[in-house]
Amino acid sequence: MATSKQEQLYNEIVEYYNYADRLLSAIEDNTHELASQQFSIVEDVVNKLEDCADVLTTQYIDFVKNGESEKNSEAIRRALNDIMTKIEECRAKTMMLYKAEE
Repeated sequence: MATSKQEQLYNEIVEYYNYADRLLSAIEDNTHELASQQFSIVEDVVNKLEDCADVLTTQYIDFVKNGESEKNSEAIRRALNDIMTKIEECRAKTMMLYKAEE
């Protein structure tokens, strides 16, 4: 049985899925003329978020079952770095999209 701290950490990982859903919802409800272009940018981020959340979930379950390992730590670091990189890339592409419109 998971401890409350383990459950909290797992819930934080699940938030990446929720974040991906909220991003898609925001773009789908957008009537701005650049909405379809924004959707292409956000879709890429959502796919990466979901992939990385899958990795984090798998590594977390392995950690709970078997304890910490160098392999777990490296996979977790890589997934979190990929998330940060992709979000920054999305931000930059979105900014360029709006600057091109000016």
